[in-house]
Amino acid sequence: MAMTEPELRRGLTSLAPFNHAVDLPYGLSTRGEGESTRVDSLVRHAFPALRDVYGGTLAGKRVLDVACNCGGFSIAAANAGAEHVLGFDIVERYIEQASFLRDALGLDQAEFRLLSVDEVTPETTGTFDVTLCLGILYHLEDPVGGMRQLAAVTDHAMLVDTNITGGRFTKKPLWHMNFPAPTQDKGATGDWRHETRVAQFTPTATAVEALLGFLGFTRVTRLPVKEKSLDRRYHKGGRATFLAVRD
Repeated sequence: MAMTEPELRRGLTSLAPFNHAVDLPYGLSTRGEGESTRVDSLVRHAFPALRDVYGGTLAGKRVLDVACNCGGFSIAAANAGAEHVLGFDIVERYIEQASFLRDALGLDQAEFRLLSVDEVTPETTGTFDVTLCLGILYHLEDPVGGMRQLAAVTDHAMLVDTNITGGRFTKKPLWHMNFPAPTQDKGATGDWRHETRVAQFTPTATAVEALLGFLGFTRVTRLPVKEKSLDRRYHKGGRATFLAVRD
């Protein structure tokens, strides 16, 4: 049953703030809460190349959305025609938000679960035609093991959006080691991933391409930055998007 406008307003108020901008019925939206343009910009930037792999649509495809946050990209995949979308995250509040947005939009093909990367296996989640890794690679303490886990449930294509490191060694597959301090600020999208001190690794572009090739993807393309609304990191070379496909 469709939600009424008062029900939507109560849900938006109780679950705010949202980190993805999603438009809802009755002219309502999560816009203005957190990242107001990230989903729109990245979908315009990356989804055309992904859809082109499948003749212009994700119709009939199973999609996995890794670290889905409040579900903005899962919703975009469902709107692109995906038959089934599973979004997962390790933060219960994000899963509550994503489930609310799914119900508000009537997207029965979307499902959201509280899971970590190391819990994702063919037995626990099934396998997928497409996996979306949008903003997670550089958070992983074990990026090779984590991506191997995700590749094992990906039958065909993986879209990876990540911070990358630059400098004079950019032609080599290197990883910059980071030690982010724990934080008490639960509002930022990255803070919840390290409540205790951890090690994280930011790759060079070559390292991303080499890793995806190592994981069995035979075609790896760094997508050109044509979308002007993307933030400065993309235009300055500090962030990039890669489409990896198994032939």
